[in-house]
Amino acid sequence: MKRIVFVITLLAPIAVGLLMTPAKTSATGGCTPTGFFRDGIDMTAALINPPSVTSVVNATGCNIGVYYGPGSHGLVKNAEIFGANYFGVVANGDADDVSVDILSSNIHDIGESPHNGSQHGVGIYWRAFFAQGGVTGRIVGNTITAYQKGGIVTNGIGVQATISDNTVTGDGHVTFIAMNGIQIGYGASASVMRNAVSGNSYIGFPGDGSSSGGILVVGGAGYGSCPDGNDCPYTVNTKINDNVLTNNDVGVYLSNLAADFSAPLTATNIKVVNNSISDDLCFNSSYQTGISDVGNNDKMINNRISGPGYTGCFTVYNPSGAKIDADESFTNRPKVHANKYAPMR
Repeated sequence: MKRIVFVITLLAPIAVGLLMTPAKTSATGGCTPTGFFRDGIDMTAALINPPSVTSVVNATGCNIGVYYGPGSHGLVKNAEIFGANYFGVVANGDADDVSVDILSSNIHDIGESPHNGSQHGVGIYWRAFFAQGGVTGRIVGNTITAYQKGGIVTNGIGVQATISDNTVTGDGHVTFIAMNGIQIGYGASASVMRNAVSGNSYIGFPGDGSSSGGILVVGGAGYGSCPDGNDCPYTVNTKINDNVLTNNDVGVYLSNLAADFSAPLTATNIKVVNNSISDDLCFNSSYQTGISDVGNNDKMINNRISGPGYTGCFTVYNPSGAKIDADESFTNRPKVHANKYAPMR
């Protein structure tokens, strides 16, 4: 069946380039096991539960730059963190509450050297999948670059994050991995405002359906079970406002999937408002579009979408800016209003 894709698309492919659940200072002298496991590895970190980080953290040889475990509190401000192969900063609230602010810091070169297709290498990773824990805090004013898989990832029902005024820059058009700039996943609560997110683009293999997202919101039983053993919850009420999204395969990627991969019957209520979304190149062999939505009662209002990567290639250009036809079997009660489509200048 041939698929027609609009500049704002209300039917998204199932395969999303997402991260599912999954530096050291000169004073540390090594990498210390954290008890946090990924890929069967007890992740090591350059720093564990520091009250504050305000200087250079060279985590070369460690899996994590700075690790905050259950029950910890911390501040990362005006720091530079680099060199870890799995994560720059982790806040793990699975077992108890964690409170962390990450402010005005430079996090870069997180992943393998050189980058490859392994599904890790995230600048900031917050998670809280279990009822007894949580992660709260701000991710504000940071510069995050040269990550392998993701810039900022917040996953789980216990996460509450303010993500604003960050610059998140991927590797650009690559052939080896579908990276994402900012991910809100599996029940996390977040506002995503005034960020500049660019360079998340994957050529893919013909027909594999994978695309990179500038801002990705993901959840639902269609993605299987979460670490607590239950079906992954929907991610709802996310606010995505006033961001500048450039040269990402999908500018804003909303993908809440029911168990049968249809749209939810309950409202997800995501708001995508006043964003500038552009792409200058047809690159991904499977899927490119400005906004892609599978959800219920999501609202896409007053966004500007431009560039040949969205208005040309294999998308259908809608020059009038009128409400587009929605396939109601995939997206329930969308609200699409006052979005503008124009060539890139």
